[in-house]
Amino acid sequence: MDPFHNCYAYHSAYKLNPRAMRQAAKHFVGIHDFTSFANAAHNDRERSPVKKITRFDVTEMGAILQLEVEGTGFLYRQVRNMVALLLQVGKEALPPDIVPKIIAARERKELARVALSAPPHGLYLMSVNYDEEILKPPEGPECLLVSGYRI
Repeated sequence: MDPFHNCYAYHSAYKLNPRAMRQAAKHFVGIHDFTSFANAAHNDRERSPVKKITRFDVTEMGAILQLEVEGTGFLYRQVRNMVALLLQVGKEALPPDIVPKIIAARERKELARVALSAPPHGLYLMSVNYDEEILKPPEGPECLLVSGYRI
């Protein structure tokens, strides 16, 4: 790996099978209860574990594998835990069809038996997209315009 990118990527000591990782990643796409992939966080107690993953790509870029996940929201450490499972599949330690089994278990300990959380190396928030309707200010008499601001 290029030494200038060393800080910006996770380096696997194992040869990874990108085809198997792509097969496994497809199982994440859709609306699922991701309880098995969330680490406990004090602020997640009230949030729904049901999330929608719209895309999970595994792209080969020379010797680098780029994993991109897109969704409508994520639980605490959900992405790191999904990547950890994909790394196990990529090492061929687990089959790609393990993903739906772990999702269906809805227990974090099921994932913990087969994969540890992936380190944060190379994990970046690329962009945040909002539906335009959410960004519109509310209408009505309760919204007063004061000095160019609605309050």
